[in-house]
Amino acid sequence: MTRLGRIVVTAVVAAVLIGLTLLAAHFLRRPGASEPGGLAPPETVETPGVPFTEGGEAADEKAAAPGPAAGGKKPVQPSGADPSPGPAGEKPTPGPEAGGPSGEPAAAELATTALAMVDDRPIVAQKRLSEAVRAGVRGDLAVRVNEAIRNLADRLQLSRTCRPQDPYSKTCTVQAGETLTAIGQRFLISYPLVMKLNGLETTAIRAGQKLKVVQGPVHLEVLKSRFELRVWMDEVCLRVYPVALGTNNSTPEGTFNVKNKILNPPYQPQHKPRSEYRAAGASDNPLGTRWIDLGNHYGIHGTIEPESIGHDVSEGCIRLYNRHVEEVYDLVVVGASKVYIRP
Repeated sequence: MTRLGRIVVTAVVAAVLIGLTLLAAHFLRRPGASEPGGLAPPETVETPGVPFTEGGEAADEKAAAPGPAAGGKKPVQPSGADPSPGPAGEKPTPGPEAGGPSGEPAAAELATTALAMVDDRPIVAQKRLSEAVRAGVRGDLAVRVNEAIRNLADRLQLSRTCRPQDPYSKTCTVQAGETLTAIGQRFLISYPLVMKLNGLETTAIRAGQKLKVVQGPVHLEVLKSRFELRVWMDEVCLRVYPVALGTNNSTPEGTFNVKNKILNPPYQPQHKPRSEYRAAGASDNPLGTRWIDLGNHYGIHGTIEPESIGHDVSEGCIRLYNRHVEEVYDLVVVGASKVYIRP
């Protein structure tokens, strides 16, 4: 073969080889074909039904995500129960809004309904009249309510009769060696109250004796704007008394414990000369017949100036008529009873 022939043959062979190589490469690059020594390339899978916003964030996920609402404001807390309740089982303290509707129309409706059932349904009437007191009943209707409340308490809790339907009245059996003081401590009431409830003239009692008691403690509430002191046994109001208060809003507000009780207290006013001192039981003793100590020289006491009741006249203490403070004195217990003083 001539030299020219060999060149032509070589060129043809090279062209065939190049064509075969290109053909093989074409088949290897088809979709789904595997590259030598590796896995098939990953496929891009779309998730149907999820719209996307700018920035690539799913719109429904953005709406569901927690955080501030539009405009940078936090979501509005729905109305209803307080999201931060107090200790479990703790009852609301007595007050104008606690446990009942507020407003004079609601109070008047409650009072009118309750007054109509005093004779036939005294226990229900007492509860509803107490709700009317909390709701703020006023005027002549308030006078009738306060009188009815007093009469019902005298019939139910503060009488010698123990009505089974009354949740606060109980019958107690005296244990061997038990005293009236111990019985009072058991039910969080004073031993003079136990004596009154049972018509006892002395403190002598015997084992096995049945006694009427009530479940205490009794708490007090003072509403300065109304010049009122209310006596509460749990959710039931037993008494509503008029009071005198301190000049220049000097009667402190808040919650106070009954720290001490003094029968016929002596009088020595703070920051005044010794000559102002008055002995216990003196006719000119301005503290009257009883002192219920709230601490820091403040207290609830009687008066020798009954005309002062309903006015701001004291140095910050709470004055009652003597006959009223004597009732309150026997109802409250040192260390157990509280006094809530409100505006």
